Amino acid sequence: MGFNRFNIIVALICILIAITSIALVIAWSNNDYKVAKLTISILWILLILLLIRYVNKTNRSLKQFLENLRYSDYIANSSSAKSFKELNVNFNEIIRYVRLAELEKESTHQYLRQILDQMPSGIITTDKQGKVEIINRAGLDILEIQSVSDIQQLDTLKDNLSKELQELNKSKKKVINLNTKSGYKSVLFRLKEIIINQRLVQIISFENIRTELDLEEEKTWQKIFRVLTHEIMNSIGPIRSLTVSVLKLFTNNEKTKTITQLNNEDINIAVTGLKSIDNRSQGLNSFVVNFKKMMRIPEPQLEQIELNQFLDEIIPLLKELCTNKNIQLTYIRSDIVFFISIDKEQITQVIINLVKNSVEAINSSNGIIKLKTSLKGDYINISICDNGGGISKEVLPEIFIPFFTTKKEGSGIGLSISRQILRKHNGDLHAKSEVNIGSTFSLKLPMPS
Repeated sequence: MGFNRFNIIVALICILIAITSIALVIAWSNNDYKVAKLTISILWILLILLLIRYVNKTNRSLKQFLENLRYSDYIANSSSAKSFKELNVNFNEIIRYVRLAELEKESTHQYLRQILDQMPSGIITTDKQGKVEIINRAGLDILEIQSVSDIQQLDTLKDNLSKELQELNKSKKKVINLNTKSGYKSVLFRLKEIIINQRLVQIISFENIRTELDLEEEKTWQKIFRVLTHEIMNSIGPIRSLTVSVLKLFTNNEKTKTITQLNNEDINIAVTGLKSIDNRSQGLNSFVVNFKKMMRIPEPQLEQIELNQFLDEIIPLLKELCTNKNIQLTYIRSDIVFFISIDKEQITQVIINLVKNSVEAINSSNGIIKLKTSLKGDYINISICDNGGGISKEVLPEIFIPFFTTKKEGSGIGLSISRQILRKHNGDLHAKSEVNIGSTFSLKLPMPS
């Protein structure tokens, strides 16, 4: 109804302007009627101004409506003109819906903010330039800071920390030691990049794992000390026993026997005992050498290579390991071209060691070892699968412990060193096994960014 009223009024004014325009033309065509000319001209101008003013009311209402939206000033339009009543009603309805949407958006924001503040892990979101948009309460508590507006402000906790965090996309996660007010903390950082409204947002999540690391480290050292104690006692016990036995051959009532008191049998027994002592000493020395090897694994010298080409180079070495036991080595070559950053010598050592273990685990005449590559998420997986005797569920959790071995001639450091090498590559080594079915060892290596 209001919009029809507006049309009628505009039409009437236009008609009046048209009539006045005709009268104005007639009046100006006649040299007389000077007063009429002036009167009609003024009336014509007033009608045009009236039309402009009347139409501009719509523009003013629209302008006010848009400014209300722009500045989030959701005050209803209250024009009393009957012609614009319907328009104002529609404007006010739109404003009401926008206000409700803003309130819902703010409620959702507060809801998500409360969830973030309840999380035990720290969360920081930044833009591409490193400006901090969100940091939750746990993040402030872990870092022991009051606030942060730029990621570079975190450099006070550790030199170049901001650079390390922004380069996390290469490794996805990293443990960094931070010097906080309460002391050093080992913090595990993870990075995830997402695109929101064509804008890059970096989400950095982190948690203090110092306590967990201390517990795990304590458990690991307990296991190592248990193995060390077992190995050392296995050597020292027989050495001490043999030493006492040899001493008894050469002493009598705590006095050293003379040459005439010794016989050939005593000398032979003493020589045999000394040889046994020497053998045990060599075994202990070998143990210490292996221990030093395990504790001094060099940092990997990374180079980017194509995975298939790398494996093609070492397959002949692996087949040579299998030849003596008539084991079939199957290499399932991927059609996808994978590029990885590795220390070729170290990874070659790991693969050869794992294939050698598989060869030793196979006792049947139809032994098969399969080597396969695949892509799992952001990681490349190299799996070595065999159909050997397998590893029991009780033993499987212990196989990566240094010096733990089920082999008579084994040193117990091969798998431990292999896992350490993989972890120095920001990867990992996993094992799955079933007794009488076989074992699968998987090398997990990160994709270069």
